[in-house]
Amino acid sequence: MISENIQRVFVKPDDTATISCPKCQLAKTVEVGKFRTTRHTITARCTCGHSFPVSLDFRKCYRKETALPGTYETRASKVADKHGKKTKLTGTYSMQAPAFGDGHMLITNLSCGGLQFTTSGNHSIEVGQKAQISFTLDDRKKSNIKKNIIVQSVAGNIIGCRFADNETLEQGLRFYLFP
Repeated sequence: MISENIQRVFVKPDDTATISCPKCQLAKTVEVGKFRTTRHTITARCTCGHSFPVSLDFRKCYRKETALPGTYETRASKVADKHGKKTKLTGTYSMQAPAFGDGHMLITNLSCGGLQFTTSGNHSIEVGQKAQISFTLDDRKKSNIKKNIIVQSVAGNIIGCRFADNETLEQGLRFYLFP
């Protein structure tokens, strides 16, 4: 038996997905909500008799795999009272803001809600930290993108981020993300 590639299908907000048979090209929209909490890889069986694996993607936004180089610049969080607070004890103490810095990154995937990137070498990026990123799309226009982000996860050199709430997607980026 020949090993087949798993067909990746994006689930719409109404919990339906359009699955097409790789053998006869017949496409059918089916209800897949029952698989949301149990499993995301199923075996589909076409009316032509062909069976094939399907991976259901329940994400809100389409995520595109990329390899886009760019740069990041993190900012220290602001601490009230100019990093010093008075106490009932004699003296003052200082509060350390999270570290800040910049560096080069490689964006490994991108969606309308955020992105994931990797850094090379050591970094001091922390969850909750804000940053500004800059990168160029590999589209025909070589669109330059600058976005404000908030770090959601840090796993070694793999950083997961969401776009800041006040950020809108540029037309070039929306077009680039269209599946």
